[in-house]
Amino acid sequence: MIGYRYFYGKELIPSQGANAEEILDHLSDLLLRENDIGKALDLLKQQGMKEREESPGLQGIHDFLEELRRLKQRLQDCASSLNSSAMEELKRLERLENELRRASWGLDLEKINAQEIRELLGEKSYQLWNNLKAIPRLLELSGYIEKLGAKYSLTPKGMRKIGQKALQDIFSSLTRDALGNHETHLRGNGMNLLLEESKPYQFGDPFHLNLSQTLMNTLVRQALSSPRPKSTRLLDLCPDDFEVYQTEKRTRSAIVLMLDMSGSMARDEKFFAAKKVALALHTLIHTQFRQDRLYLVGFSSYARPLKDKDLPCLNWDLDNPYTNMEEGLILAKSFLSREHAPNKQIIMVSDGEPTAHLENGRIFFQFPPHPKTLAKTLLEFKKCASRGINLNIFMLGQDAHLMQFVQQVSRINRGRAFYTTPNNLGQYLLVDFLSNKRKWIGA
Repeated sequence: MIGYRYFYGKELIPSQGANAEEILDHLSDLLLRENDIGKALDLLKQQGMKEREESPGLQGIHDFLEELRRLKQRLQDCASSLNSSAMEELKRLERLENELRRASWGLDLEKINAQEIRELLGEKSYQLWNNLKAIPRLLELSGYIEKLGAKYSLTPKGMRKIGQKALQDIFSSLTRDALGNHETHLRGNGMNLLLEESKPYQFGDPFHLNLSQTLMNTLVRQALSSPRPKSTRLLDLCPDDFEVYQTEKRTRSAIVLMLDMSGSMARDEKFFAAKKVALALHTLIHTQFRQDRLYLVGFSSYARPLKDKDLPCLNWDLDNPYTNMEEGLILAKSFLSREHAPNKQIIMVSDGEPTAHLENGRIFFQFPPHPKTLAKTLLEFKKCASRGINLNIFMLGQDAHLMQFVQQVSRINRGRAFYTTPNNLGQYLLVDFLSNKRKWIGA
């Protein structure tokens, strides 16, 4: 954990602020919503972080403004007896309040007169202000962000951390009532998958020892046998005590995640949810299914490959707001055609019917969808089916025309469709992905 120490004259006072990991966790969702680290940092400085049992929190600019307002109110309540020094203090409070208001809209915090905060609000507030100013530097020293020119960007370490946070958020929100118990423990082991369950060792099994269960077996066996004096009681392991983790051969998979970037995805936090699940899936595959290959495709009026490092700051396409599934599927198929994996899958996240297609190399758009757009898109789904590509669609909408289109796709491709919301998109998609992995293992 990285902390800061500040010098007040000759006195050394340790900072008690939140650590870099806690700050980045809080910053994660702000970044996914704002699509820009600078804007996310400005919001964090404005709002601060609430104090929790395990974290001291972080006082934001709004908290300092509230503290100033309370002090001003106390002085004004005594207005009839204010002398000249009290009036001067009231003016200083008002000047500092105006500076902080400007700072809440992106002004460099270094331009705030910190000595005024110290003299007017006290030593504790001065230290809290220094903690707030230190956020970018703290994240830099921890290796989560770096400054390129005048702007900050995520480092690979920061990207991994935000992906882990997205994955953790999604799985922690699963409930037994809604989706059953989906807690999943996976242990990587080359081309094998070590499951959490273990079994008695048999000759020829890979010796992936479950040590705790092996020792427990020994203790139970000895407890049931004739007791011996405590002074001579030892753990005498025998072959029947050994338990090993069950292993199943992994079958390599190639997956394309298609993200709808059309204009309608900007509403109701749909694009925020899609980005978060993309980050979580990327993290899951790169930590637990490393032999798998994940491609990312964005589609709006046209389709384009996406880089995983760009996911946190990815935005929906304001300049090309239509929904061209046809070109997205063509690009996805081109990626999968390079792969020799026995299992190939396209996962599509969208919120509507296709409204655009390629016509002589140019984009044709119409809403409601033109019959030709629907026909050309359905043809691409048929081509996926003919190549043995499994397709699962996660739709963030349930209007009648959309449901009819998805039913047609499901019949053609023998895939599955999920009608979901931004709140539970991640739960459905990741649980379905893991369910498919278990089916594919050992296939």
